[in-house]
Amino acid sequence: MNDTFKLCEAVGFDDAPTLLGEVEAFIAQSENNIQIDFGALQVTSSLLVAMMMCWYRNAELEEKKICFVNLPAGVLKIVEISGLGLTLPIKHQSREADHCE
Repeated sequence: MNDTFKLCEAVGFDDAPTLLGEVEAFIAQSENNIQIDFGALQVTSSLLVAMMMCWYRNAELEEKKICFVNLPAGVLKIVEISGLGLTLPIKHQSREADHCE
């Protein structure tokens, strides 16, 4: 079973520190595998990729597994172009279990 944090609002540079803190607290209190769900977002921003890296690092430090699901196409493209698709655990909608396990 996964604990899921759903991103529900657009993320900009002004509100990024608050969201970073909220997800970091969620990671710290979670006992299960963690999913960060981007399904409600319709934005494309490299800021989201930077935040994903922070959350991935924090989960690793907490010795917890994290997975990113339902990424907007533009964010997924940034991840792929940057080569982070091999590092970040992303679950693609078309394939049930990529490397989120």
